[in-house]
Amino acid sequence: MANLRTNFLGVDIKNPVGVTSCDYGGHAWLAKRVIDQGIGWIVGKTCHKIDGPHRWPRPFFYSLKKFGPELKDSWVCSQMFHNMPYDQWLETEGPKTLKLCRENDVLFIASVSGIGTDADSWTSLCKDMENLGCDMIELDTGGPHATFGAEEAHKDVGAPLALDPTTAYTITKACVDSVKVPIIFKMTPQCVNTAALSLAVEKAGAAAISANNSFYGTWIDHETGTFYGGPYSCGGLMGRAWQLFSLAKVLESTATVKIPVIGIGGIFTWDDCVRYMMAGCQVTGLCSAIYSRGVGVLKDAIEGMSAFMDRKGYKSVDEFTGMCVKDFSYIRDWPREQSPMAHPTPIIPVYDLEKCNRCGICEKVCPYGAIKLDKEAGPVINDQCYGCAWCQGHCPKDAVSMVLKETGELIWNGRGLPKKWVKE
Repeated sequence: MANLRTNFLGVDIKNPVGVTSCDYGGHAWLAKRVIDQGIGWIVGKTCHKIDGPHRWPRPFFYSLKKFGPELKDSWVCSQMFHNMPYDQWLETEGPKTLKLCRENDVLFIASVSGIGTDADSWTSLCKDMENLGCDMIELDTGGPHATFGAEEAHKDVGAPLALDPTTAYTITKACVDSVKVPIIFKMTPQCVNTAALSLAVEKAGAAAISANNSFYGTWIDHETGTFYGGPYSCGGLMGRAWQLFSLAKVLESTATVKIPVIGIGGIFTWDDCVRYMMAGCQVTGLCSAIYSRGVGVLKDAIEGMSAFMDRKGYKSVDEFTGMCVKDFSYIRDWPREQSPMAHPTPIIPVYDLEKCNRCGICEKVCPYGAIKLDKEAGPVINDQCYGCAWCQGHCPKDAVSMVLKETGELIWNGRGLPKKWVKE
């Protein structure tokens, strides 16, 4: 069995799979549910003294599953930061959760949110967490929850702090200077220039970055002609597809700074964890997946990663962590045809007729109307083909390859990167 143990900010942990800030880090009895699945780390529910985010409008979880199978893991969430009074958590659930983590070889990362740009409101919380014995502290600046849920007097909290590099630097620097334990800055996906913000918090002394927090969203129930759940924006959890965007934002950090990154956002399966680690994240965390599919997804992710490593011959997670970062670039850096693009296309699909089951999906989904299905000859393309590979991605039998029309050279088999075929 593969060795999943790794080191994060000087702490040896049994595996890189953990739970991000949510209910499961807010109470010891809930933490036990995910700890029993074998996780390596957990972040506490965000503790704070902000007026508003501690009062959740019940009910607060609204699954979108009834609106179609594409939305089975999507939901809107008006739950916000911890609802337990700060001092009560500090005296009761905090110590119990920390003790439970220590007994089970699980790293506990505290999560705090101060009041806007008031540095003292952040540093006082950090000192309390350090005195409690927490190994690390995450600054939850990135979520929409506080932004939309805070009362007027405390409205400048949450995501706005993670949009501006100068503000992020100031808050991070104050927290770093106030304690001796590592400070982790939590990113928001709303940030346009993630690279600049990452550099700012790194300069301020942040030991790591966690990316990304949830986005915001709302929903309308077409049958009732009203909003669904609540007539407001709140946490918008988009399911596994969210990682398409989150992963790109993560790479803006991992390709820019040298400090470690915790990968979060749309992670549901073991291969999602591996994907984030290949993008440069040292550890990866699940959240929405646990709510949508149950705590067992954590054990599945750990066991799946182990099986993957055995199959690929990886002895350590370090062997694949960051392996894709050096290749992250811009479309403009990829070899392309000169303008105008050739027509007909020099890249075409070819079909393995032994695999093809004549289902007709390729003909149905081709955006250019370039495929006609012959029940005997199989799919036949015409001159409207653009060489886009859409048919390849939708083939249920993996019967399509993209080739150079002139020579038959294989350009893409549907996995990994296509071959660079354009002559510079």
